Amino acid sequence: MTPTVCDLFERQVRERPDATAVRTSGRSWTYAEFGRTTARLAARLRRGGAGPGGIVGLVAPRGPQALTGIVAILRSGAACLPLDPDDPPLRNREILDGTRCRQVLVAAPAGWLPGAQLIDDPTLEDEEEAPPVAPDPLDLAYAITTSGSTGRPKVVGVPHEGLSNLVMASIEDLDLVRPDDVMLWTLAVTVDSTMHDVLMPLCCGGCVAVPDPGELPAAGMLRAVRALGATVLEIPAAVLGPYGGSLLPRLAEAGVRLVITGGSQLDGPGLADADPLVVRNGYGPTETSVAPLWYRCDKSTPRWVPIGRPIRGVRAYVLDEELNPVPDGAAGQLYIAGAGLARGYLGLPGRTAAAFLPDPFSDVPGRRMYATGDRVRRQPDGEYVFLGRADDQVKVSGFRVEIGEVEHALRGCPGVADAAVLLRRDAPGGAALVAFLAGTPLPDEEISDRLRDRLPRHMVPRFHVWLDRLPLNRPGKIDRAALAEMPFAETRADRRRTDDVT
Repeated sequence: MTPTVCDLFERQVRERPDATAVRTSGRSWTYAEFGRTTARLAARLRRGGAGPGGIVGLVAPRGPQALTGIVAILRSGAACLPLDPDDPPLRNREILDGTRCRQVLVAAPAGWLPGAQLIDDPTLEDEEEAPPVAPDPLDLAYAITTSGSTGRPKVVGVPHEGLSNLVMASIEDLDLVRPDDVMLWTLAVTVDSTMHDVLMPLCCGGCVAVPDPGELPAAGMLRAVRALGATVLEIPAAVLGPYGGSLLPRLAEAGVRLVITGGSQLDGPGLADADPLVVRNGYGPTETSVAPLWYRCDKSTPRWVPIGRPIRGVRAYVLDEELNPVPDGAAGQLYIAGAGLARGYLGLPGRTAAAFLPDPFSDVPGRRMYATGDRVRRQPDGEYVFLGRADDQVKVSGFRVEIGEVEHALRGCPGVADAAVLLRRDAPGGAALVAFLAGTPLPDEEISDRLRDRLPRHMVPRFHVWLDRLPLNRPGKIDRAALAEMPFAETRADRRRTDDVT
């Protein structure tokens, strides 16, 4: 039986008690110290009723308190439900009630959470450590909220089996972490990749480096790497793609050996030009345990970076609309099956059944596969290439347009560091493709002329909007909702065009 992350952490506490488990700019904790701290908090949670099958909320920003909370909740046997303290209390309350969460850990008292347990409660010093609870691989390990099309947030429940499978593959197969690594924690607590980034080093004897609070832009990452001695960190693809060419060499000089990326399509040059630093691109929806496919960038990697191949215990299918396999090189929807699947959307059986389908290619009754909604193709070498979201297609003059193809062409224009394209129905003259660009502004006519050398006329955006940088949302993806609300004026992109968009 595959050990859970709890089993792996307990082993490190026993075998490496004096090794550094957690490091901040102000202090550090050994495995023995961090083990005692989390064991006491776990015991307090268990006295309050936490255990396998239950969910404990965590309302804390990125920091040592949040890390203590994550590990303590897992050691109590319960699943961790991270929530952002800056989100509206009404929304957080709705999520807690919807998941029947009866206990909540907080970094600071909150008026809307009377009775919540403080992570740094001084009375925990008197709490007796209890024997650790060993969760079953099918018990939930964590739950992550995602936006719901009905207005109600969806909560994805991920079992220990999927998390442990990813962590073990990361350690033994992918070389994402080593016992002598220092992993810089860069993402928000509520992003599912955080579970991977902070638990992976703690399961192999490595160290988690926690930067100072606040946002962590590219320059801040570099400062944190130098201050904390980090050797591994995650940078969202929306940041690494446009800025990796200048950032990666400086990270390599600072001692970073590996950059993990993901969250969106990685599109950028020079990702293998900072030897000996390596870039690993991970792909996966929250419903498939963070990232079930991985790709290692090398000198032959194209700018539109592949998403790789499945890790151990995971199967990937490329299927047509009738759920039939398509040949290598053909486009289809990606379906994921195997050890990484989430249990589903908690409290939403209908939505779960619609997304998690019976696996027709498994000999084991009851096995499921997840419909990602992503269009991909499988190359002859076994690597998968992301082509775009099925719902990213729009029609211009009756032609189907892949937004991702337009964005990729824009990023190839001189001076364009990053690009996002939206269909804006409020555009002057009617609905139109609008390109939001970051970099060194070029004349609109020059961009349009370059695009017409690569794209059909109907795929060339009618308007260009230059920004200092594209806005990112909390998971580190381009914030398309913010761009959809951003005002813009008519430009010279192509006033002669009056394409109808449907």
